[in-house]
Amino acid sequence: MDTLRDNAGVLITLLFLVDALLVVGVFMLFRQLSLMRRNVTILKRGVEGSSLVEKVASQAIQIEDLYALLDEQAAQKDYLTEVLAGTLQRFAVVRFDAFEDMGGKLSYSVTMLDENGDGVIFTSIYGRNENRTYAKAVRAGNASHVLSREESESLRRALSIKPPLIRSRKGRPKPFDVQEAPEEGGISSREEDGSWVI
Repeated sequence: MDTLRDNAGVLITLLFLVDALLVVGVFMLFRQLSLMRRNVTILKRGVEGSSLVEKVASQAIQIEDLYALLDEQAAQKDYLTEVLAGTLQRFAVVRFDAFEDMGGKLSYSVTMLDENGDGVIFTSIYGRNENRTYAKAVRAGNASHVLSREESESLRRALSIKPPLIRSRKGRPKPFDVQEAPEEGGISSREEDGSWVI
């Protein structure tokens, strides 16, 4: 007890210093709280004056609208995919000379098929005095009638084409593969300046 009495002044001074530090600490905490409240008020108000809750609710509504739009787009895509599967998308044309005394490769066989290999083969036989046209149905890649060599080649080429539903413009193959029927040696033709050469 004597020690406390002798050092009472020092202890009181220390207590005043601790109290002063606590007051400064409380003041700093109140200042931080004030800054936080101001920031929260600015955040709630937003740039356009709307509150944060209103903004979140608006974004939630927009997200729901986007999901509805995506569902609608997916349904349209499925419908278009189904429709495109039944359209003619595989084409091949083979030109040939039907008669030995005729030149210019004016006869042709055209094969037009859908995604499932269903379609038709049109063949036009050009002669000096007449022109005949034939149509032969194709189901699942098989013809309903006996095919000539040129018709078989046209069908083979059309079946080898499998175009995607969406094709990029760059490097896209031509829709009609117009070529001469290969000779026995398998030589194909190409078109140069409007004339067909082997």
